[in-house]
Amino acid sequence: MDLDYILINYCSPTLAGLKQASLLCLPHLDDSCTYDGVIEKYNHKYNAKGLYFRIVYACPKRTLLYVYRPARVWTYVQQRDISSFLQQFGYQDCQDISALLDRLAARFAEGGCFPHESGIFLGYPLEDVCGFIANKGSHAKLCGEWKVYGDAHTAARTFHRYTCCRQDYLNRFAIGTTLESLIVA
Repeated sequence: MDLDYILINYCSPTLAGLKQASLLCLPHLDDSCTYDGVIEKYNHKYNAKGLYFRIVYACPKRTLLYVYRPARVWTYVQQRDISSFLQQFGYQDCQDISALLDRLAARFAEGGCFPHESGIFLGYPLEDVCGFIANKGSHAKLCGEWKVYGDAHTAARTFHRYTCCRQDYLNRFAIGTTLESLIVA
């Protein structure tokens, strides 16, 4: 498995600094293998560029890898309305990004499925996360990178930027540009 290619294909907007985070669902490896060593190497190599990697959930079928820019995530979740929303799900005692992600990982482990608030950690608008919850994933105005219940016009522009970024990164990677040089510091 070429994790560099997977990161470029699914996380380009995060690598480029357009998006605060991405979540990858990686397949289960052989029983004797885990992603821990690879993730440690990626963190060692790319944390200096402001990009971090954390496994937030693992089970026999899959591993969920959170690829994120801690400062951006922390700034977003500190907004009053976002913080208030997250408190409903037990995030009130999170004093730093590590505690916040510990709680997110616990939420994944509690239900074995995506917690309702996970869209916040990916930078989705609160209106869309709340709309998704209220409508149980139905009746969205627009579906793309996420389901949109609020400002469809702004979301469509964002989706277009992400698509262009992804294509640009894939093209550049195909001609030999390294993952490291594609990560914007």
